[in-house]
Amino acid sequence: MRRYSILFIDDEELMRESFQKLVDWNAHRFDVTGIFKNGENAWEYLENHTADIIITDINMPSMDGISLLEHIRERSLKSRVLFLTGYEYFEYAHKAVQLKAFDFLLKPVTPEILLQAVQRAALDIEKEELSEEAVGKNQEFLQGHFISQLLYGRIKKTEIQKEARKVKIPVDQVSWLVMLAAVDTKEGKKIPEGEGGEVKRLLQEKILEKKQKMEELVGASFQVYFARTVSIHLQMVLTSGRKGLFTLEFIHGFTDSLVALEKELPEYRVTFAVGRSKCSIEELPESFERVRHVADNRHILKGNDWKVVHTSDYLWDKKEELQVVLPTDTLLHHIRLGMIDEVEQDIRGIYEPFRNKEYISLESAKMVTTELAITAFKGEVAFQDESVSYLYYLNHIQQLTTLDEMEEDILQFAKNITEKRKKGGNHKKKTAEAALEYLKHNYMKVELNLNEVADCLNISVPYLAVLFKQETKQNFGAHLLGIRMEKAKELLRTTSDTIGEIAEKTGYSGANYFTVCFKKYMGISPGAYRDQAKDIWNH
Repeated sequence: MRRYSILFIDDEELMRESFQKLVDWNAHRFDVTGIFKNGENAWEYLENHTADIIITDINMPSMDGISLLEHIRERSLKSRVLFLTGYEYFEYAHKAVQLKAFDFLLKPVTPEILLQAVQRAALDIEKEELSEEAVGKNQEFLQGHFISQLLYGRIKKTEIQKEARKVKIPVDQVSWLVMLAAVDTKEGKKIPEGEGGEVKRLLQEKILEKKQKMEELVGASFQVYFARTVSIHLQMVLTSGRKGLFTLEFIHGFTDSLVALEKELPEYRVTFAVGRSKCSIEELPESFERVRHVADNRHILKGNDWKVVHTSDYLWDKKEELQVVLPTDTLLHHIRLGMIDEVEQDIRGIYEPFRNKEYISLESAKMVTTELAITAFKGEVAFQDESVSYLYYLNHIQQLTTLDEMEEDILQFAKNITEKRKKGGNHKKKTAEAALEYLKHNYMKVELNLNEVADCLNISVPYLAVLFKQETKQNFGAHLLGIRMEKAKELLRTTSDTIGEIAEKTGYSGANYFTVCFKKYMGISPGAYRDQAKDIWNH
């Protein structure tokens, strides 16, 4: 239960002085925010402040309790009003009930009765707030579903206004705008299971915060409705009653503030695709089709940072795929001969046409990159588990989302293989040994990952992952787990450190997760392992 504010009003000085002492309000989660001698003073306060619960005498000079309650109802304030009065004023009870006073307490009132009445008022407020929250969530759900159906053209044009009214979306607005926030991870990483929804929720909250600031800046209000979808991408509709609000200046100002959110979500890359301002809700499906097309082709955009792209940009007109003929024989020849500069020229030459307003879809770009990867593998020295290399790296390519990522990734991968061919077969073994040595000295780092090791060895992550598997017969995660678990077993046998301390020393952020990993690895809990070790030692 949250804390609740209380106002106390009574023209008797003794009552005002003793009110705070009657009950330990703070201990019961109540804050006494004001004590007044008449209704007039209290009303001056209420014109600029809110109060959850008001305890007031009925008969007071200047403005009595009934008049105060009338003012409160006229302003639709949600305060619960409790009246304190003597028997001689009990005839006011009927009027108080008509004005929906919450309770009517007779003086003198005991601290217990007063506290119980205030707690009932607080509980009533809580129930109302929970009910309003439930109604709000249901309406938000229905609005999100409607927006999704609208944007994807699943509602007949003649039915749009009727369906919008059902979910309380005002159709008489004169300014409408469609936006889409396409969310990708950086460096071709997969979004962990369960994390996508949290990222989407956080981004939605941040967009609404920027909306409030934008309203203050332009001096006009507008609404943002989010489509309800299973995708991590955010599809939204902006609408306002002010004609011509969504000018290019407005759009640039709003989207610039959204791009600034990159600092708060550094692991993700977000592309904001924006349509043109429309005058009616019926125009939104066509506008969204263009916005979605722009977002689908974000892989062509240069760089790895957050961006804004408009439907007026050249991407919309790119219909025809560029036909690509890959010089794979030449590339393979250069890789096998260890010609690093020539390999770079080959790959740069393949991707360069895509930079000159030629069009290639994301799927086609992945196919090109995949074929180059297969060519690079042909330049590898054959190993029995070469299929593992194919599976890992080809799956990695499918996670990439921009041409820049694909070009730089395959270039680094091919150059690593070329350099290895140039140096001879010992290169793999030495690299794997260096990686293992790094793990042995840094296993206690909580954030230790393959990227860090690859950076240290100055090679690409996919190349290190494949090489590590080939040389050690284990993937990176399994090997790191083994090192950490063996160290944990040693500490359990030889020290009196707590489970939490051992978790920290072996690279885990908490005892619970460490215990889960240890039990999965050993089949028993850390505590049981320690007990077994003691029994063996004692015998």
